[in-house]
Amino acid sequence: MGATNCPETPRQKMITMMYLVYTAMLALNVSAEVVQGFKSVASAMHESNKNITAKLDDTYGNFDAAMQNSPDKVREMYTRAQEIKKLSSEITAFIDSMQFTFIGTKVASNVKYKFPGTDRTLELMLRDENGNSINENVKAALDSAGYAWFTDKQLEDNHAPAQFFIGGDVKNPDPNLGAIQIKNKIIEFKQKVNEALGEDSTHVKMALNVNDGYNKEGNPVSWEVLNFNEVITGAALVTLTRLKAETMNAEFDAVNMLYKKVSKGDMSFDQIAMISRPTKGTYILQGGTYETKINVGAYDSRQTFRAVVNGQQLTSGDSGAVVYRTTCMNLGPQRVTGTAYVTSPDGGTKEYPINDVYYVAKPAGVVRLDGLQVVYAGLDNPITISAAGIDTRNLTAEVDGGASVTRGEGEGSYIIKPTPGSKTLTIKVNANIDKKITPVGTQKVIVKDIPPPILKINGVESGGKISKKDITDGTAVIPAKDPNFLLKIDNRMIRIVKMIASVGAKEETCTGARLSEAAVSMIRKGNKGDKLVILADVMMPDGKTKSVTYTATLK
Repeated sequence: MGATNCPETPRQKMITMMYLVYTAMLALNVSAEVVQGFKSVASAMHESNKNITAKLDDTYGNFDAAMQNSPDKVREMYTRAQEIKKLSSEITAFIDSMQFTFIGTKVASNVKYKFPGTDRTLELMLRDENGNSINENVKAALDSAGYAWFTDKQLEDNHAPAQFFIGGDVKNPDPNLGAIQIKNKIIEFKQKVNEALGEDSTHVKMALNVNDGYNKEGNPVSWEVLNFNEVITGAALVTLTRLKAETMNAEFDAVNMLYKKVSKGDMSFDQIAMISRPTKGTYILQGGTYETKINVGAYDSRQTFRAVVNGQQLTSGDSGAVVYRTTCMNLGPQRVTGTAYVTSPDGGTKEYPINDVYYVAKPAGVVRLDGLQVVYAGLDNPITISAAGIDTRNLTAEVDGGASVTRGEGEGSYIIKPTPGSKTLTIKVNANIDKKITPVGTQKVIVKDIPPPILKINGVESGGKISKKDITDGTAVIPAKDPNFLLKIDNRMIRIVKMIASVGAKEETCTGARLSEAAVSMIRKGNKGDKLVILADVMMPDGKTKSVTYTATLK
């Protein structure tokens, strides 16, 4: 039988998981490994889309043959299938047009790419002299080299997707731009497919989710903003490729459902196809588990079959499938090969090849220092941790080098408080992958002392002019954190222990932050233009004492 008799979709169902891996990545601090991951995933999905197109062609070919052989029996389902084909073609063509135009006008102007290990070079202009996208050249570049020719800089841009797909106002996305148009077309497509399938629509699961959601702050946002605002170009391209794949998968499922109704009760098949259905997708983090269910299309539930997959001897179960499972340690693309042995009606054994590919990636933990490049001893330093494809709830942070670590309020948020005297810290990110604690990333940071505060007397900062008559008994010298220092410090945690005030050759010692009676008298006896100098010993939040000098000109 052909692939059209299969009740399950092809391995493109892994695409949704692959997409979720990368929408979790932040637009900022995108590492080279993450960018390479976008290229790999987008290229894999692009190739998968080519494969599903071929399978759809096979399905429609079978429908055409059935229509010729039994037109009265097939006509109703055939007409519905042609309607679904037309709807799917319209939406995939629109997504292609949006993607090609986006690449040609916002991402790249030309392609110059040398294929590794060959003498072959791809060179194409993607824009004409008027700056318009040459869509056929963009398509040719993607078909020839996938997404490998994009530069890291092109894929890291987190402004172009929002400008192109939703416009400048995220609260009111432009309905004439691509995001809302794609959303509306998907809603219409799902509705019409359900109408074409009728009561059988409940048996077809369409992954085309365009529901609104929540941003990382937990605020409700529209689907178009969630997918195209503050995301890097690489993520936007994966989104478009995913939407096309999910549309074609929905088409494949729907048309196969209609074909099943035509062939219901038929027991004669001239072909058998082995179908592999990865349960967790085909993009696996190192240390995780790859698992796929392999079964014979249109299998007989009363009959088992055996298979040898990558050397494992397997037997089908109640679901009519064998389950191949392996722990993923080697990085890069991994092949699944083998042979299924199926008993034929005449009692003989027929052999069918098994071929599949999955990709193993190294977990990449990311530590983001929220607004800083260093941490400060004695203070709460906020950080955020993340890792590609791993829920932040399965991540933990620990520190070597002398510091306390506590959880913050947001997902992936932690507070690090270095102990005084620490020089460097190593922040480690651990992940719970398949119930195993696995290190996924580290980052070393420098520990610095808190910058000295600034001093003020009656609102006058050091270097200013101060009136003698404004200085009276008990006038306080006020220490406050430097306004250029980004971390929060309660000024009450900064206090003056001792001061030495001088005017000319005279000086007076003061305890605490208030000028003594003798110091006030000395200052008031000074002449206009004399320098007031105060040397203060200031106790900082980290327990260290810093010497801070205040100078002002008497007026």
